[in-house]
Amino acid sequence: MSRILIIDDDETILSVFKRFLSSKGYEVNVATDGRIGLRDIEKLPVDLVITDIMMPETDGLEVVMSIRGKGANTPVIAMSGGTHAMPMDFLPMAKKFGACKVLYKPIEMEDLLAAVEEALA
Repeated sequence: MSRILIIDDDETILSVFKRFLSSKGYEVNVATDGRIGLRDIEKLPVDLVITDIMMPETDGLEVVMSIRGKGANTPVIAMSGGTHAMPMDFLPMAKKFGACKVLYKPIEMEDLLAAVEEALA
């Protein structure tokens, strides 16, 4: 069973994604910001990280850079919904920093599952 960590400051997204991916047989842990998520990875390694980009404390770009900076091969899926209101789209930057896949919110559950399966393949 693959272990997934979802990092997002939106507790509704954490709940929905956790419930959905758990129903597909994944072990899912959640964190409400990047700082907590990175700390959790140190305690319990994961097979996949799904992170929001726009978060307080430590954002998703910092999460991607930290994971890659430690030389970890853990796949990371970056997601964001703030790009429409922002003057800059940060998801392409996440891809350049090492995210294997980027998703724009709102995310259909089938698209999430396909991205997870691809990242873990």
